[in-house]
Amino acid sequence: MYNSIDDIKEKDGYDIRYREEEIDNLITWLSESTSENDKFLMKEDLKMLMSWTCEFIYSSEDTNEYIEISNE
Repeated sequence: MYNSIDDIKEKDGYDIRYREEEIDNLITWLSESTSENDKFLMKEDLKMLMSWTCEFIYSSEDTNEYIEISNE
């Protein structure tokens, strides 16, 4: 189990983020977005992240791809 974000191995092309913070960011961006396509994608990402139980995630630096980081 990871005790802090510093314990997680870096992955090329991805940032390590707290899942809950990314959910908060998506909610903010969703409320500010004027693009229906962007809103759709953010809603899908939000649903996915909310269904996960991990504390940390990898977030792509170039796309809206997320990868779970196991809590084990």
